[in-house]
Formats: sequence, structure tokens, C-alpha cells
Amino acid sequence: MIMNKSGVGVCLLLAALLPMAHAISVSYGSSGYSGSVSLSEAYQLDDSAALAESTVLSSGGVSQSTSISGTGLNLVSKSVSGGTYGIEAAAQSYGALDMSAALSASGTSGGMSQSVSGAGNIAASSAGTSGADAVCNIAQVENGLISTTQSISSGGSVSGSQSTTLEGEVGVVGSISTSGDSGMVVTGDIIGEGRMDADLRSSDASITGQVSIDGTVWMNSQDMSIVGSNDFGIAVEGLRVAGDGIGTFGVNAAHVSTDNAKKSNVKTNAVVYYQNSPISYTTTGWRWNRANPLVLYLRADGKLASEGLNSNSVRTAITNAADTWDAVTTRNLFYDGGVIVDPRKNADNPYDGYSVHAWKYLSLAPSALAYSRTRYGYPKVNGYYTVLESDVSYNTRYSWTTDLSAAQIYNGRIFDVQTVALHELGHTLGLGDLYTLPSTDPRRYDYYQIMNSYNDPQRTLGSGDIAGIRKLYGS
Repeated sequence: MIMNKSGVGVCLLLAALLPMAHAISVSYGSSGYSGSVSLSEAYQLDDSAALAESTVLSSGGVSQSTSISGTGLNLVSKSVSGGTYGIEAAAQSYGALDMSAALSASGTSGGMSQSVSGAGNIAASSAGTSGADAVCNIAQVENGLISTTQSISSGGSVSGSQSTTLEGEVGVVGSISTSGDSGMVVTGDIIGEGRMDADLRSSDASITGQVSIDGTVWMNSQDMSIVGSNDFGIAVEGLRVAGDGIGTFGVNAAHVSTDNAKKSNVKTNAVVYYQNSPISYTTTGWRWNRANPLVLYLRADGKLASEGLNSNSVRTAITNAADTWDAVTTRNLFYDGGVIVDPRKNADNPYDGYSVHAWKYLSLAPSALAYSRTRYGYPKVNGYYTVLESDVSYNTRYSWTTDLSAAQIYNGRIFDVQTVALHELGHTLGLGDLYTLPSTDPRRYDYYQIMNSYNDPQRTLGSGDIAGIRKLYGS
């Protein structure tokens, strides 16, 4: 499956390199006064699969309904085109699958919808084009459950939608909409057992709807409207408690140029692993472009105090984290006076131009350990958007300490402020999470880097963290 948080691309699904029991390929065509329409479809099905399909051809038109069920490895893809439009849909499963699809098309316009549900490793995508406009939907779960309904309509214009619910160890959703040389992308991802819900509608280089993780809405239509109308971007990246370990989540909305379209194949079973490699980093597309150093604020209030934290100790921990990034580049990235303690500053919302760290009780997001919300936009310098504000919220549902020995003794049940701040400030500066990379990418498994997941207190940078920040800001 092709997707990228900061780019725009075409959706497709890649079949796993495993034997299929049955392969079917069919093509249809019809011509009439309204023009010609063509339909092609391909199935790779194992012995468990049951397929039922009905196709009706008329003068210059075609309609079809399909249903598939199975419990093994199955792949289906369809495409229909006529005149200046095209529509594609695909689904792949390794596990229990139920799928239904319907399409109706003529030489001038067409529509296709598919509903996919199942358990195991399941992926679904749909895409449409009309002239220079395009939309795309993607949804995928690994070791989990999914239910997604996707639709595409295309003709004089193109629009799409998806409604997806998934629960599992890894989940990805995304929608893309482009028109001419501009577009918008919204993505969500989770690593570690959790749930994600997405309702997204795409057309005319804009996307509306919402994305929620573990019951909390992290991106809504108001956020997306701001992004779509102002060449703006919002990225939420966080750590979350997932079962007995630490998981992650990210929700992103970006207004992008179609020239920045990039493709990254989501596959399984990585065979190469890096250990503290200088190439173990990934960038987000934004950075701190301003000449003045970034000033960080700490909201010192009763919520911080309820954690047994001292504002001076927390200020020192976050300042030390900022200084750790500053020490490896020639740029003076953060204000030399350290973090400013100010109980009047608010983190996350509303957008006020201040970059604030604060403790909050995230009652609707019990699994979120901490997250950063970075707002970015113009001016764009050397290809990177400019950070406008980057807030970090720490969840008071969990225990925190500024004492490294206490964090080590309790083996992750008490979380180290400086470690988490160091990771989240990496997002502020423009580095991305390694754990969201495709499973075939060996950088994903390089746990020496602070920009990977929290698996122990870590107050130093890996060689990939250093190389990444120097790529952004110089050595």
C-alpha cells in the first residue's frame, strides 16, 4: 500500500509473496452514445474463499456487485475507466475476510464502493481520478480487526469517503485529495494494541471529518478546514500505554504540493536490522526556520504538582532535553535562558503561538502517555515548512519523575520526564517517529535512537538522531 504522511500519491496494494490457490482475471468493455467504458478485475484466492459476482453490460454502461468471503490469503482488485476518469479499489487479507463491492459506470462518470471487514492482517484501498484531480483512501490493520466502507465517485469531478474502525497491534488510515498542483492529506496510525476510528470525506483538494484514537478525537473538521484553506499543517504525535508495553500514535493533516508525492510500500517481515546507525532517522517536512531561538514554556499548575513534580525540576529536565538537541548542531535552536515557567500558558488548544509543555488528565485518552501537537505553515525555507507552535502534553493518568534512578527502578511504570521531552522535542524540530516506518524498513528496529519508541529511560541521542538533526540544521 502506498502512503506518506507528508506527500500525495496513488493508492495500491501489494500482494504478499505467498502462493495463491486460484487466480482469476476478467475484463469487460461497452460502447454507446455516451462513450466507452472498460472494467477489469483480478482475484487471487485461496481454497477457503467463496466468490459471488453479477455483472450487467448495457449500451455504454456497466454495473456490478461482488461478494467474497474467506479465511486465508486473498487479494482482489478492480478498475473501471471511461472518458477522462478512472476508479480503482483493492483489498488484501491474511485472515478472515468478508467483502462486498458495487459499481456503476458509463463513458462519462462512475461510482464504486466497497465494504471490507475481517480479522488478521487486512488492507483496503480505493482511488479515483478525473482529469488532473484525484482522491485516495487507505485503511490497514495488522493482527487485529477492521471494518471499513470506502466509496469513490468520478466524472466531471472526483470525490471519495471512508468510514473505518480498526483495533489491533498496528493500524493505518489515510485519505488524499489533490486538484491541479495542490492537495491535502490526512493520516492516522497506531503502534501497540489500540483502536482507531476515521470518518473522512475528500474532494477538491480538501478533506473533512475526524480521526479518533482510543476514543479521543485528535483531528476534527475544524482542524482540517484550517489546514486546507491556509496551506497549513497540524501533526499530533504521542506515546501511549498499550497493554504491558508502550505504544505510539500519530494523526496528521497537511496541505501539500503534488510535486512532493512520495511512495513507501507497507509490507511485512523485515529481514535487516540497524543498530545505532547514522541513517536511522526520518524527517517530517517542517523545522524551526526562524532566526530567533524557539522559546519553550512550562505550565506550572496543580496538575503538575499532583504528580509529585517540582516545577523547577521539570523545568531543568525539559531544558536539559532541549540543550541535548542544541549541543549537536551549530544552530542555536532553543532559547538559552531555558524553559520559562508560566502558569498562564495553555498547551495544545487554542492556537496561540506559544510552545508550551503541560500536564493534563486525558480522561478520554487513557492510553496516551504524551503527545506533541505541532502547527506549521509558511514561509517555506529550502523545502521545509516553518513551525508556528509545538505544544507537548503529558498525561497525569501515569506517574512521572525527574529522577533517573526512580524511572529505572520501576522499569517504565514511572516515566522519565527528560526522556519523553527529548523525544517530543525531536518532533518539534522536524524529526519523525521511526516506529511508524514500514516493517520492511530496518530503521524501524533501531532502538538506540530517541526517535524510536520508549522502551527505557534514555537521555542521550543516537547516531541517527544526531545525523537527522544535522541534516535539518547543519553540523
